[in-house]
Amino acid sequence: MALIGLLPRVRRQLRIEPEDNSRDDELKDWVADAVAWVERETGHILEERDVTEQFRGFGPVTLKAWPIKADAVPAVAYIGADDTPVSATGRLDISGRPARVLPPSGSFWPFVDSEQLFSVTIRAGYGDEDDIPGNLKRAMLMLITAYDQDREGGDLFKKSEATARKQCETFVLALV
Repeated sequence: MALIGLLPRVRRQLRIEPEDNSRDDELKDWVADAVAWVERETGHILEERDVTEQFRGFGPVTLKAWPIKADAVPAVAYIGADDTPVSATGRLDISGRPARVLPPSGSFWPFVDSEQLFSVTIRAGYGDEDDIPGNLKRAMLMLITAYDQDREGGDLFKKSEATARKQCETFVLALV
């Protein structure tokens, strides 16, 4: 379960007694929903895992997922000219965000055309819950509180979502 260590903090936020685990299944669902929301908004992967992103053509391969460790190895997959699956590794450039995936040194991706669909799979995310920035955790707690207090998704939820978005804005990747 994603970020299960947040449950004590969620209980405090919702003023649930620390030893009361009667709502844990519901809270775990809300944590998972809040994690998904923050990841979708920011591109920050809150729990380390393999992430796959899709691309087309010859343009730059810039990954939305972050953080990525320097020793991560991008796996590139596509269908070759003979209609067989091809796997290759790329070079990773994490000198800035977004991280870029480049073909092996001195070569080009052997794609058929500019519409070639391919995927990049890479290990991304925070390896430890303590490494997740506080603002992202606070955004999740705001959302979870809104899930609890405004189950219909009304005005309170909209305001909480806007506030959570503000908490996340410095982590959002501005794609140009």
